[in-house]
Amino acid sequence: MAQARLLALTPNQKRAVAVAVVFGGLQSANQVRKWVKAAQNKQKELVKDIHGKQTSRSKNSAKIAVNEVFFKRLCTILSICVPGLFTREAFLVLVQGVLLVSRTLLTDYISRVEGYCGRALTSLEFASFGRGVVDFALLGVPAAIVNSGLKFMQKNLELSFQSRLTLYLHKLYTSNRAYYAASTLGGLTHADQRITEDVEKFCFSISDLYSHTFKPLLDVLLFTHSLSRVMGYKGQLALYAYYMCVAWLLRALAPPLASMTAQESALVGAFRAAHQRLVAHSEEVAFNDPPGGAAEQLILNQHLARLTTFSRLSSFQRFLQQIADGYFVKYFASCVALLVYAGPIYFMNPASRGDQGQLTADYIRSMRLLQNTSRGVGDLIMVYKRMTSLAGHTSRVSELLEQVKLMSSEDIEHKELFRRNLSQTNLQAMGDQAEAELLDKFKYGEHQQAQPLSPVSPRRSTGETISFHRVALDAPDGMPLVRELSFEVRRGCSVMLMGPNGCGKSSLFRVLAGLWPLQAGEIVSPPKSELFYLSQRPYLLVGSLRDQLLYPKPPARVWAGSKAEDKQHFVQVAGEEPQYSNRDAELEECLAAVELDYLLARGQGWDSVQSWQETLSGGEKQRLAMARLLFHKPAYAVLDECTSAVSADGEVKLYEACIAAGITLLSIAHRPTLKRFHQLVVHIDGTVSTTGRGWWTEVLDEKMLSSSSSAALAAIYAAGGQRP
Repeated sequence: MAQARLLALTPNQKRAVAVAVVFGGLQSANQVRKWVKAAQNKQKELVKDIHGKQTSRSKNSAKIAVNEVFFKRLCTILSICVPGLFTREAFLVLVQGVLLVSRTLLTDYISRVEGYCGRALTSLEFASFGRGVVDFALLGVPAAIVNSGLKFMQKNLELSFQSRLTLYLHKLYTSNRAYYAASTLGGLTHADQRITEDVEKFCFSISDLYSHTFKPLLDVLLFTHSLSRVMGYKGQLALYAYYMCVAWLLRALAPPLASMTAQESALVGAFRAAHQRLVAHSEEVAFNDPPGGAAEQLILNQHLARLTTFSRLSSFQRFLQQIADGYFVKYFASCVALLVYAGPIYFMNPASRGDQGQLTADYIRSMRLLQNTSRGVGDLIMVYKRMTSLAGHTSRVSELLEQVKLMSSEDIEHKELFRRNLSQTNLQAMGDQAEAELLDKFKYGEHQQAQPLSPVSPRRSTGETISFHRVALDAPDGMPLVRELSFEVRRGCSVMLMGPNGCGKSSLFRVLAGLWPLQAGEIVSPPKSELFYLSQRPYLLVGSLRDQLLYPKPPARVWAGSKAEDKQHFVQVAGEEPQYSNRDAELEECLAAVELDYLLARGQGWDSVQSWQETLSGGEKQRLAMARLLFHKPAYAVLDECTSAVSADGEVKLYEACIAAGITLLSIAHRPTLKRFHQLVVHIDGTVSTTGRGWWTEVLDEKMLSSSSSAALAAIYAAGGQRP
């Protein structure tokens, strides 16, 4: 009806309608362009705060796009996923390729059978038609197996890639305390999401891309060859020329899918982190609720609003792109394919066209092959769209790999992760001075007014004691905490650190443990097997009561289920294989020493699995950590207010148990009653700006003077007897 009305128009009316359609189309396109531009600007505003928090991006970070950087990163990740030709992953890729080739060959053969059936039906050859139907039914069996096998192999390929990549990340993430740098020093944003969700999305995208690239390419090559027998190559060139133009047009119209994918993942990570922060600090929020809960609700709702708004804007842009994709790649491409096939036949000499049956067979087969060819070319055009999405996931995973490698190494860049905000004034190590110079200044009381010595180059070594020599320490914000700190912890001579909050006591322990880099001075520490750290917040495993005391040895069930290479790595790091048999009596003695033996009766013995972090009180958690210390019985223990939640009487008993076990202590504590378990107190008072040092010593036992490893230390202890 509309067509009849259009034909009834005069030429001038038709021209007016054409102008109106063109003008209206241009206006609509311009309005859509404005909407898309506004949506992209809104998305930039939504992710501005999220990106602003990512202060520690890799120096190799680049614009997220399908470019040279993307392909280099992709090759690096794929070399991890498929480490060699004779691996399981390489075999899965090969099998997937064989299945894809089989599916293409089956499709070509099925098109022949369909054409054969059409010809037999048109020619009324019912016997031939019946044979064709039987062939078609038989071909359905391998076709169904191949189609299901492709999905099965793609999932297996995805899982194998994910397993290989995640294991590689686990190895780096747990090496050299990279997990600490990621969570505490701010070396990597949302590491948990990147290792789990982003790796999973990348592996799905790369396995999906393989299937949607290799098969369409095979389809185009094979079906082009098959069609050449019916319509030659010249006719198909017009179809391919059309697709080349469409590919250029769609690429020009495509939104920045790579950036959108990466930014949406960042928003998801921020939303998850907000919930995790509320769980981690629920008690602090509850103390101030109301209005603490309402404030957290506003924060969570804002993160949700950002995420949903960003996703809606992304969906709108994808909606517009899919309209263009569907029309140009699917529907208008079918029109072009019909013209390519029918045009030569229409202009062909009627005598050479063949009979009706042959035309029907050629038409059915050609249209099936043209449809598959068009679908294959369309999929190849859409490969760019898939690759842009893959580029977003590749960027996230690659940044994870680069940052984890950086944090698991001990190079200068790793140290700069902590020192990036530090003022380096007075910490440019310019060579060491003789120890006699330091000794003379303390002997003659010049340590208060003397000019600052040249800092000692940072140096760590392993020895039989814990020793600090002329150590300088700054806070992460650049504030100086101590200068020229020198003291020693020898076997049987425990040392206690005292001072106000924020003066640098815990920071000194972090430097000793290697969590923070040594800025200036020398530190000697015993081997890791002879040193044990306990913090104010005990770390409790998800496991049995026995597992709590055995840690940092892995739980027995974990050890039994671990792979041989993982066990070998643990033994290489720990120095020995964990022993689990015949230890219960020793464990029970440790529980009794900290007055927690009632836990055995409360649960189901040593194998009782509970949520210990929630079941135990703060004091019980700290006493359980002390039981862990007594079980391992190291030569030295570093205690960072690890008994602050225990009563004064209970705290004394815990320290008595440590001394009785022969453990030498380096403690941070505030209660003066604990001084009697130490031979020396180092007071850190934060007075660097006035005294030039920020610390002083209090000798509690004269044997500290006689047992010192050098006369310089003895002089320091003697001179520090009075507060500067």
